[in-house]
Amino acid sequence: MTLRLAAILLPVFANAQQTLRLEDVLESVNRNYPPLLAILRDLDIARGDMRTALGRFDTVLRLRFDAEEFGFYDNERVDFGIEQATPFLGTTYFAGWRRGEGNFASYDGKLETRSLGELRGGFRLPLFRDRAIDSRRADLRKADLGIDSARLSIDQQKIVILQLATQRYWSWVAAGQRLQVAEALLKIATDRDAFLRESVRLGQLPQIEVTDNERAILQRRSQIVEAERGLQQATIELSLFYRDSAGRPVLAQASQLPAGFPPMEAMTESRLQEDIETALRRRPELQRLVVQRAQTQVDADLARNQLLPNVDLLMSFTAEGGSGTVKRGPRELKASVVFDLPFQRRQAAGRLQAAEARLSQFDLRQQFAREQITAEVQDAVSAVQAAYRRALLIAEEVKVARRLQELEKDRFDLGDSTLFLVNLREQATFEAAVREVAAQSDYFRSLALYELAIASALSPQPQPPKKTP
Repeated sequence: MTLRLAAILLPVFANAQQTLRLEDVLESVNRNYPPLLAILRDLDIARGDMRTALGRFDTVLRLRFDAEEFGFYDNERVDFGIEQATPFLGTTYFAGWRRGEGNFASYDGKLETRSLGELRGGFRLPLFRDRAIDSRRADLRKADLGIDSARLSIDQQKIVILQLATQRYWSWVAAGQRLQVAEALLKIATDRDAFLRESVRLGQLPQIEVTDNERAILQRRSQIVEAERGLQQATIELSLFYRDSAGRPVLAQASQLPAGFPPMEAMTESRLQEDIETALRRRPELQRLVVQRAQTQVDADLARNQLLPNVDLLMSFTAEGGSGTVKRGPRELKASVVFDLPFQRRQAAGRLQAAEARLSQFDLRQQFAREQITAEVQDAVSAVQAAYRRALLIAEEVKVARRLQELEKDRFDLGDSTLFLVNLREQATFEAAVREVAAQSDYFRSLALYELAIASALSPQPQPPKKTP
């Protein structure tokens, strides 16, 4: 069997020395399938968002230089400071050094320092608002959860892609099997052509039998053309998933087709409950809803925090060094309490109301997602069971059709039948064999949907999302 279309498509052909297995296709998808590689970039995007959130805790350096020249007062000032926000109780630490020299107005005396300048250090500690959570820590928590969400999104799309690749592989195998059945049917007609012609020459059979066999040969050749086109189409569709190391599509050769479908196995109802529990544990879309709800919970916590009064404690210590006289002591400890509270607080209340509504939405979505996953597993198990039973019944039909074909052939050899009836029996056997191939393909395609339903492609299983404090 050759693929005539290969000559004009110019893709890279696979090595025909070994049978192409489903594992080979799935490995190729994991390594070189462009949509999957594009999806993996979502994790880099999430990590970039995490880095952005961490940037809100970057150390801030400040430097300022001021000078007054050619006026009544002549002075110069330099001020250097460093500030570090931390996730610990929302505390911000600061330190710095400044120096001012020259003559200053009496009301600017605080700008004057001794010769070595003034060192300072302290912290700002929120006592109510921003103590348990603030916008910095909220962004950090949501970005951390965003990485989990990206991983789960990748898993969710990955199992769909692998399931689609699996179905394309079994469609390719089925197309090859249909071509083999058509070729076998043609061989029967071509093999007996010489016998029929000799029988007509000897006067044992009428000419109509040879003509009828010629009609059967033409009909069966057209069936082969149709089967070849089906194999070509299935090969091209499979090439989107089966790629070489450079990521280019590979057209698998007909010689790589397996000899047939692997053995089928029955699926019993006893494993249904276990499969449902496995699916609920593995399916990433359910876990992703949990993560998204956790992100919304962060928004609710932040909004609830914004309803609190802003009471900050500021502590700082300054020390003067060098010579000179200033109106402050060489060392000072300063403490301040800052109170701030919007009267209506409608902005925070509105955000809290919206966040709580979204939390309720996620609860309902999680409930439905669990019910939907349960239904999908039930339907997938039912589909596999039905496909298995149908395949067994059609296999029995093929056996009966072949037996009838053999009996009709025996009657023809004895002169009790006609080639027309023999051809009908052979065509009936061919159609039953094609249905058997379709039934076997349906079984393995249904099995792929079942594996999608229980997320068996995820190994190891996705980790549950982190709990936010």
